[in-house]
Order: sequence, then C-alpha cells, then structure tokens
Amino acid sequence: MSIRSVTAAVLGLLFVACGGVRDTRVNPDAPDTVTGTGLQSQDIRTMAMDMAAKIKADGILAPSRDGERASFFIYELRNDSSDTIDKEIILTKLRTNLFEAFGRQVKIIDRSPQANDLVDAERRMKERGQVSGTNDRKIAGSDFVLKGTMKSRDRQAGRLKSSYILVTFELTDLVTSELVWTGDYEMKTESEKSVINR
Repeated sequence: MSIRSVTAAVLGLLFVACGGVRDTRVNPDAPDTVTGTGLQSQDIRTMAMDMAAKIKADGILAPSRDGERASFFIYELRNDSSDTIDKEIILTKLRTNLFEAFGRQVKIIDRSPQANDLVDAERRMKERGQVSGTNDRKIAGSDFVLKGTMKSRDRQAGRLKSSYILVTFELTDLVTSELVWTGDYEMKTESEKSVINR
C-alpha cells in the first residue's frame, strides 16, 4: 500500500470520526444549551449591564459641582452559593460595563494585588533613576468601594434540583461608611441534569 493510499485512508477516518462533532459559535446572550442550576453567560452579561446602568442612573458617582470626579474600586464578590463559578469573570465584566457607562466621568481605581505590585515597582525604579519620570503624583485614593455577595437556596427532590441565586452589589462611602447604593440580580433554575458549572 502506498503512502498516498495510507494518508487518504487516515484522512477519511478522521472526517468520518469528526462528522458528528458540534463546533458552533453562539451569541453570548443566547440561552446555554449546556444547562444546570448555576449562572449562565447571559446572566453574567445581563447582570453587569443592569448594575452599571442602575449605578449611573442613581447619580451617586456623578462629578461634583466643581467638576471633581468621584472614585471607587471593586473589592470582591463573596460566593456563598453552591455555584462553583469563577468570580473574576463577573467582576471583570462589571468593571468593563461601568467603564463604558461612565467613561472618564469617574475614577475607577485598580486595587488588585497585581496592580499594586506594578505601581510599587514602577515608583521604586523612578526613585532610583532607572526609568524616566517622577513620583510627584500621589497614589489615587478612593471615595467608594463596590462589593458583592452571591447566595443560593437549593432544593433537591429525586433527580430534580431547584436553585435560586441572588447576587447583591453594594456601594459604600469610604469616609462615612454609609451604604449609598445597593442592587440585586436574581435568577431561578430547575434541572434534572448533572452538570458542574465552571
């Protein structure tokens, strides 16, 4: 048997084996066909858009009369629910939607450990004269902090599982500790499928 014949036979087997494989791009807002009882892609997108719109509509982060911009940072999303989700996907999407909603009208502070390490390293290099620039600007302080919690109420009867998920975000004044804004996103699902959501 020639190399050409063997190659053709192997390719033919691969085409047959791959013929039933589904590989499709879908709209991120479309309902997930791989379901379960956790948050799905359209929930994350809807939640981020909804929270950003509500925070902007509230006006708490609007610039002051003298044009001073309010500043805030996103602290954490504490997951007390049964949904094993990567919390950062929610917070990153929310931060993006807030940035798109406000633009340069507010200061969104990056307080992640990675950002703090980079800022510290850059300031040290400037002090030693290793790079150009000065440290004549202070590290930005924050007026508010945005934090969230994710909770669930789960019920099981035979193979049927029901899950109610409540995600709550709170904006707190860092000077007075006043809770100046809060908003919820909630969803409920029922499923007989054994699916782990990641």
